Amino acid sequence: MSAPGGDPPTAAAVASLRDGSEVSCPKRPFDSWLPGGSVVLDPSGRILKADEPLLLWCAISSDPLAITNFWDLLEAVPAWRTEIRQLRGAAESFSEINLAPSVKGGAWTSLAITRHDETCFVRVASALPPRSGLDEFPGAGPANPQELVNQLRLRVLQAEAQIGNLMDGWPGVIFSQRPDFSFRYASTRLENLSGMPVESWTRRPGLFWELIHEADAPELQQHIRHATSTGQSVTTQFRLRHALTGRVSYLLEHRHPIRTSSGLLLGFEGVWIDISRQTIAERRLSTAAWRDTLAVLTMGLAHDFGNILAGIFALAETMEASPGGGELFIESIGLIKRNSMQASQLIRRILNLHQGKPGEYAYHGLNTLVAELLELVRKIIPRRIQVETALSTDDLPVYVDAVELRQVFLNLVMNAVDAMPHSGQLKLSTARRQEPPENCHMQGAVPRTPCVILSVQDTGVGIPKRNLSSIFDPFFTTKPVNKGSGLGLYNARLFVEKHRGAISVESNEGQGTTFSIWLPEADFTEAERRTEHVGLKRRTILLHGHAGAPLDKMAEFLRRSGYFVVSEASEERAISMLDSPDYEFAAVIAQAGSEPVTGVALLGEVRNRKLPIRRVIQIAGRNEDEVGNQLLKLGELVLSPDIPEREILQRLSQVFDKHV
Repeated sequence: MSAPGGDPPTAAAVASLRDGSEVSCPKRPFDSWLPGGSVVLDPSGRILKADEPLLLWCAISSDPLAITNFWDLLEAVPAWRTEIRQLRGAAESFSEINLAPSVKGGAWTSLAITRHDETCFVRVASALPPRSGLDEFPGAGPANPQELVNQLRLRVLQAEAQIGNLMDGWPGVIFSQRPDFSFRYASTRLENLSGMPVESWTRRPGLFWELIHEADAPELQQHIRHATSTGQSVTTQFRLRHALTGRVSYLLEHRHPIRTSSGLLLGFEGVWIDISRQTIAERRLSTAAWRDTLAVLTMGLAHDFGNILAGIFALAETMEASPGGGELFIESIGLIKRNSMQASQLIRRILNLHQGKPGEYAYHGLNTLVAELLELVRKIIPRRIQVETALSTDDLPVYVDAVELRQVFLNLVMNAVDAMPHSGQLKLSTARRQEPPENCHMQGAVPRTPCVILSVQDTGVGIPKRNLSSIFDPFFTTKPVNKGSGLGLYNARLFVEKHRGAISVESNEGQGTTFSIWLPEADFTEAERRTEHVGLKRRTILLHGHAGAPLDKMAEFLRRSGYFVVSEASEERAISMLDSPDYEFAAVIAQAGSEPVTGVALLGEVRNRKLPIRRVIQIAGRNEDEVGNQLLKLGELVLSPDIPEREILQRLSQVFDKHV
């Protein structure tokens, strides 16, 4: 075998290459274009087997087994030395790198390395440069074949750039997946949805199934098997968990299998679209429609059933007054009267659930509301569960929407029942507290004191600690898709936020869970304040900053002050919310706290699009001169870290009034 260019490089030539000097041979190694070549190495790097294209590319014309170390041969190129040394020391079973051209104007080189036991398999091929190498190619017309090749490469790079822009700007995820479910490539939004970098998806075949919701995995596997066997595209929906926060996203997936003419599966190509918000809206609409229908049916049936019970009671009274009945007869009639009376009372309690409309606020006694529901609760829960009550002896006045409170309370009770599939104890309690809750997972704003508390405690399976921070997110549920909507605790969170209260959870796996609703005790000025605010437009603020205590504290303060606050730590998602039909933002507050500074892109988007949204910067935990001018120039109002809360409200009000 001979290579164009003559003899292989000698040891001196290799040493010369390492020094960066020229090798005295007509054809230098690694200069020619290599469509593909393979080599098998032992642990020391000695060539065990190599194909002819690779030997020609390396300019090896004699026995390849005489090459003492293939890696040393590659390291002889100064531009490759660092990457090759890192590659030799890598512990992964599969690695892939791209090497810059060994000479100016040459091709890039792709190395794919697979390690098995003591053997290393290397696949080498020339490749086009990345988009960053676009300037290396001339723009003039082809004067010779090499320039023609360069022009073809340029056109390919331009097409690649267009595809890259599409992938980066696409609101979903575009992906190519191998048969083992690792990803060949995916757009960058995959990291936002999953919390894992794209590199992890390309290297870990099992990551895909680790983050798919366990209740959705069997159905998704069935769809993929169908696509693989038929070669047809499939469209399906599933839930994906965020690896860091546990947040659940609903995804619409379109997947197309790639197969050879003989039917061998090469992988999949497809897209993901986040449909979480649409799913929330659809479920709320369907739930509301069914709730209205069910209310009409329930009230009609309950009314008719009440009439029947009234007839039975009247007939029993008539029979009881008739002469000639014995003692047994009188006792039986009395039993009929008592049972029909209890049934009538139960019917009235069912009808009370439908009294009023959501959104109607009034003063209520918390104990009275709970007591009205207790008998109904005792009727609907299984007998295997014991019910205990511990209602406060104090009056607990609250200013609430009673319809929503009943819904939240009953939902917490049914969740507790589901957590005790065999047996257990359910404890319902109310109390007054002079201090806010501490050391518990909480959603909402800490209510002013004194506050009242409504607790639902069970002795069920408990909640894993990793889920405690996510259970109040929409669609978060550990139940199968057809067993739970994931909106029950989310609705409870919305209820307490609307009432300037909080909901907390304390749980131990295997021991039980306690949910507590914290509400401010009524001082009988709430109705007057609410009337004053009815005519005012409640302003919505988009609050953005690094996740943590400063962001949460600012959100709670603004909510207590009457603002509706949407808090978002991801700047990309915050920018997408600007176009959301669900919100009409009056202001965007970018919180400048710890490094790295964020909010520049968000405020810049508001300014460049000339949106009618005020731009505010809040500096937290640092001095104003430590914040870059790029961010400060975008703000219409800058809130320094030492400004008191009352002045914050005054300045916000001035900014809003100025632009009315």
